[in-house]
Amino acid sequence: MTDFEADLGTNYTYATIRYLMERCPGVHFVWIMGADNLRHFHRWQRWRDIARLVPIAVVDRLGPSLYSTAGIAGGALAWARLPEAAAKALALRKPPAWIYLHGLKSPLSSTALRAAARASNRDV
Repeated sequence: MTDFEADLGTNYTYATIRYLMERCPGVHFVWIMGADNLRHFHRWQRWRDIARLVPIAVVDRLGPSLYSTAGIAGGALAWARLPEAAAKALALRKPPAWIYLHGLKSPLSSTALRAAARASNRDV
């Protein structure tokens, strides 16, 4: 959970996305997740509804993330997968739509990045 989600009083991604979409009409959101999260996406609350709300960009991560597309969520949404070349237009695509992005891989997780940001803010 992020501080933003704590302020909203929600623990779930679906509720956070709905909140943002309701308050920011006309904004084209894209959910960005690491491939490691795609492997377990089917365990998230309302994961299918998340896929119907916003396009998703899955970012390749270190480790066995390539196998994530063969998981339950990757298989269920395989028909909605777009080629990586469609990345520029992803935000304008009607969901469900998702891409798998390859590129330089960082060992940092979003949790580690948030922790580092909090630590640097305490030093100010």
